[in-house]
Amino acid sequence: MSTGFREASDFEVQKDRAEPVGDVLRRWLTGRGVLRLSERERLWDAWQQRLGRDAVHTRLEALKDHVATFVVDSSALLSELRSFRKQELLEGLQQDVRTTFVRDLRFRLEKRRPAAGPATP
Repeated sequence: MSTGFREASDFEVQKDRAEPVGDVLRRWLTGRGVLRLSERERLWDAWQQRLGRDAVHTRLEALKDHVATFVVDSSALLSELRSFRKQELLEGLQQDVRTTFVRDLRFRLEKRRPAAGPATP
């Protein structure tokens, strides 16, 4: 007899799309209007969506005068962001985060692994 419930093993897991439960819950609560995100959190969420897996190697250090500064823990990623992806990411953030206008992105290298997420001011 079927109870209508499904087991966790019934679901197909896509490991490349896995994300922390807290992020999923925060996005769900925000979508329902229960939780309001700060400008920095909105920018960080959009950054994670745009950058994908590499976002864990970055941290939003500052958002000042419409310039977002990110700390990056890898010189290879730093080079990629500065040289090849900056314009694409900037345009994507301008499209995604309409409450804060970001006119420029800056990156700096910090060899120790940054804690992911928006830094506290």
